[in-house]
Amino acid sequence: MGTGDLLILIVGLGVAGFAKGTTGMGLPLLATPILAGVFGPKAAVVIVTIPIFAANSILLLQGWRRLDVLRTIAPIIVASAIGTVIGVNLLALLDQRTFAILISLMVAVFLLRGDRLIGDDPGARRARILGPVVGFVSGILQGTTSIASPLIGSFFHARKMDRHDYVIVLAAIFELNAVIQLVGYALLGLYTAYIVAIGLLGLVPTLLALMAGIFFRARLDQARFRQLIVVLLILSVANLLWRSFGA
Repeated sequence: MGTGDLLILIVGLGVAGFAKGTTGMGLPLLATPILAGVFGPKAAVVIVTIPIFAANSILLLQGWRRLDVLRTIAPIIVASAIGTVIGVNLLALLDQRTFAILISLMVAVFLLRGDRLIGDDPGARRARILGPVVGFVSGILQGTTSIASPLIGSFFHARKMDRHDYVIVLAAIFELNAVIQLVGYALLGLYTAYIVAIGLLGLVPTLLALMAGIFFRARLDQARFRQLIVVLLILSVANLLWRSFGA
């Protein structure tokens, strides 16, 4: 790996780590396309799983006082994990373009009418049914592209969660999914010595930027945080469509 490639790795994971610390999402969204230009799309997806696991671990440790919120979304977490297993194992059978269109439409619905669709009571029947469905589909998205934030992020954005609870919820879901990816990719023999070395090297800029993002989030008010989430969700959808229909 040359100096130019190293700089791309540092900058790409640095920017992605900052977004992750600030919003709880955005690491694979920003890092994967950048790294794909250097290491190739398949290798980039595998490399990014290592920083993803480390970043989510730190977010969970940093916000451990808020872990009680996870009790209210246990069915969503389980459904997402099941979806990730299916996504990892059935990647070759999925129609990526159709999948991308469906996900994009679902995100648009949540951003435009999510508050009406879910309602004000997260314990209501429609919210209890819709949550696991969203978790399952986002898990499949995680297993196929490593980018589950468009769907699951827009769902919890529609629930108008506190910004710190929002980050913890996403970190918990993405952490479990990352573990499944790590095990699945390892069983598939995708973690070569070179891939692992790049992933471990990428931990340095990722985690340093992650801490900066956590510091920045503490100084954001709720309104600014929600605006930033909308921007990242739109970028997520654009990236998903580009990867599916681009050159």
